[in-house]
Amino acid sequence: MDEDLGLINKFKAGQMEGFEMLVKKYHNRLVNIANSLTGNTSDAEDIAQEAFLKVYRNLNDFRNQARFSSWLYRITLNTAYDHLRKNKHRNASLDEMDYSNISDNKPREDVLAKETLRKALDKIPFGFRSALILKEIEGLSYEEIAQTLKIRLGTVESRIFRARRMLKNLLTRKEAR
Repeated sequence: MDEDLGLINKFKAGQMEGFEMLVKKYHNRLVNIANSLTGNTSDAEDIAQEAFLKVYRNLNDFRNQARFSSWLYRITLNTAYDHLRKNKHRNASLDEMDYSNISDNKPREDVLAKETLRKALDKIPFGFRSALILKEIEGLSYEEIAQTLKIRLGTVESRIFRARRMLKNLLTRKEAR
């Protein structure tokens, strides 16, 4: 039996440790996905926490028709999308900016390159960006992405191809200036 399913069954049997182990196993992945989509570590932590709350409330309804990780990633993507939509018109203040990537031991060029990439990713439509992030950052297979996003395999391939092309165009335009 799959490890996740065993933990889910523990939780359904009233053993809270099953859920706690799922949180420990997936917390960093959810924060990474959310951070890749929002560009803000604080928002990413909030999104991950909200996603786990949704999972906690609905885990008894999980029927194992898809992999647990796919279901969890889908909830995280939806939560991140809702967050981005709600905060679309909010301007980030200097206090809200994420400075965690910046340290004295990192060359300034690395920080600028990451910031340029982050800004370019933000310009890619959410559906394309989420597929690209699941592939390139989380390392999911095309099949896992299709299951997570509930789209056909060909659509996943198309979205990732187009997202890469959009990203390349955005980055090469920046370099030409």
